[in-house]
Amino acid sequence: MTASTGPTTADVLTDEAHRHYRENGFVRIPQVLSPSETERFRTASEELIGRHGPEIWGAGADEVQVHFVAQAWLKHEALRELALHPAITGIATRLAGAPLRLYSTDILLKPGRKDLNTLPTLVHDDETGLPLDGLEKTLTAWVALVDVTVEQGCLSYVPGSHLRDAEHRQTHMTSFAEHRAIEDIWPDYSSRPRVTVPLKAGDVAFHHCRTVHMAGPNLTDAPRMGHGIVYMDAGATYRPGTEDAHISHMTPGDPLDNEKFPLV
Repeated sequence: MTASTGPTTADVLTDEAHRHYRENGFVRIPQVLSPSETERFRTASEELIGRHGPEIWGAGADEVQVHFVAQAWLKHEALRELALHPAITGIATRLAGAPLRLYSTDILLKPGRKDLNTLPTLVHDDETGLPLDGLEKTLTAWVALVDVTVEQGCLSYVPGSHLRDAEHRQTHMTSFAEHRAIEDIWPDYSSRPRVTVPLKAGDVAFHHCRTVHMAGPNLTDAPRMGHGIVYMDAGATYRPGTEDAHISHMTPGDPLDNEKFPLV
């Protein structure tokens, strides 16, 4: 979807990449990071996991979908560089076609089978869990820091799902107890195709916050490591919801326009 022999930048994105993102709600961009950058960011992620320890996304220690470290860019200088990397932010801004701010970055780790049997990541979109309002252009950059194969639990997307009507989306929730299965709110879901997108280390997959996606378990002995970086509409505002402890001091409707949410 790009035509480049070196690291991809926003300047060399093709019309096809833009079209694919607009119509399907996701696009894989290869070689956004150089091998040396990828290695440096992977090492930094391993350091941070070792220092802070990951949190668990799942019902319990025996039902882990993914390990994560939230707001990683605020906890390691190298990961701040990753979150604000000009190639990633440039591509995100061009795909969105509007100004964006950095909202959050998470290390996303599915340990290898020798350490833990992980579960599939549930079917979801990102809009539902974001404590934000005004998310027309918000997107996630999923940065692969290792080769992520089907067997390791790469992401799959439902093409065009970002365009479904609001009545077929769960646009917000205030706790995970409110989460509804996608089949209950989108009757067409079961008949829609899925596209599975393996990534090479240094590739980045971008998806709209309303794009339905999921991931399989890691069935290999090697860990699956990546970063999920959310870039939100520059004018997004606070809406109390899940995982909002870091902004719960704000008044609903307040803009997220300070140094912790920099323009990109």
